[in-house]
Amino acid sequence: MEANTPVQDDQKDAKDVVLDLNFVPQWARKAPGENHYSDRTYKDSGPRRDRRDDRRSPRRDSRDARPRPPRSDRSRPERPLPPREVIREIPVTVTFLPEQKRLASLVRQIHHTRRAYPLMDLANLMIHDAEGYLVKIEVNKDAPEFAMFQCKRCRAVACSEEGIVLHLMSKHLSDVYEKEEIETEPPAGQFVCVARCRKSGVLLGPPNHHSYTDKLNELHQSRFSHLTLDEYKCNIDTVRDEELIEQWKQESRKKTIYKLKSDPEAEPVDLHKAEVEFKLKIPSMYEETLRAIVPSKVAQGLEDRSIVQAIRRVWSKESHFPLSMSFAMRAAFRHMHLYLFKAGKINFVTHIKANPVKPEDTIDSIAEVLVFLKENPGSSRRHLLEILHPSLDPKSKEALDALQPLSWLIERGHIIEFFNGTLSVPIRQRRR
Repeated sequence: MEANTPVQDDQKDAKDVVLDLNFVPQWARKAPGENHYSDRTYKDSGPRRDRRDDRRSPRRDSRDARPRPPRSDRSRPERPLPPREVIREIPVTVTFLPEQKRLASLVRQIHHTRRAYPLMDLANLMIHDAEGYLVKIEVNKDAPEFAMFQCKRCRAVACSEEGIVLHLMSKHLSDVYEKEEIETEPPAGQFVCVARCRKSGVLLGPPNHHSYTDKLNELHQSRFSHLTLDEYKCNIDTVRDEELIEQWKQESRKKTIYKLKSDPEAEPVDLHKAEVEFKLKIPSMYEETLRAIVPSKVAQGLEDRSIVQAIRRVWSKESHFPLSMSFAMRAAFRHMHLYLFKAGKINFVTHIKANPVKPEDTIDSIAEVLVFLKENPGSSRRHLLEILHPSLDPKSKEALDALQPLSWLIERGHIIEFFNGTLSVPIRQRRR
């Protein structure tokens, strides 16, 4: 079924329940919303220009050319960073699906307003909603030897078993163990140096102290899990400073223990013991798969850089023209008994089936409205009132009564009301 005119650009305000369905014309659109897959979201997810190059730029403002304060460990030569993991092309196809709760809310609003909305604009609304979609990742049929691994708890995915195990260790240890801090006596003995994290400033303790390895692993997993352990170790300095050693002693009075959530009465353990016990449970917490559906919030925080790159590449296209999302929503709308039609080249969706009627088959007051809209497609209620009832005050009760037939005509599908308040008469589709 086709309407006999495209929708005009003028817009009428309408309040919605949850999502904003007030679309503006193409020429007035703002830039797309936040990029959920930018470098800002995914730490170390792709090659970036080294910021040190900016400091060496000859165009640098002279006001910023202040001398840098000396570091206490400046005499120690810097260790070279290990090479970064190469982001590889993986044989997967990424598509986007509407999130069911968001979609249900959208459908309720379409029912509530009784208007027709552009399918592509609805898809654009969902793809730019941070929680409005799901990411479907499927292994290509021509890559039988490739598989993904998916976490059963949060639905995160990785290209390798090692990657999903690291994910579970860093993100889900807290699902099994309750972390608690208790106060003990400070470490006894003489210490000549203390290790310090350059990135966070956290003191890890003397490298020869028994607590050093646990502290290093704990800090790496909680704050820098996007780096490999070897990469992170390159950010550790050994400092000879009595004040820092004393500070570490006082901080070490606070000891972290881990209690099993399923058995609070069990003996508390340290981080190392908790990790050993947790690793025994890990094989049952993930699965190998060729098809994964990942919630948008989880997809925006994935650690696997190859999968991140595959999602980002498709999302950059989808955010400008949400083709796969519109196809998925078209199928969902039909399943939910909504109707799709074209006006010009634009696809619209509504919950009211178009039902053309001939003016001569109706009473005079309704026939007058049908004839006017057929001759003046794209008119608004105000325009209709000004032409058919010029003597009436638009805010008067008489004006509301004069427009009363519109509600009946719209409910029966004899007239289509579009998202911006414009009205049109549906026409019968010609049979070829």
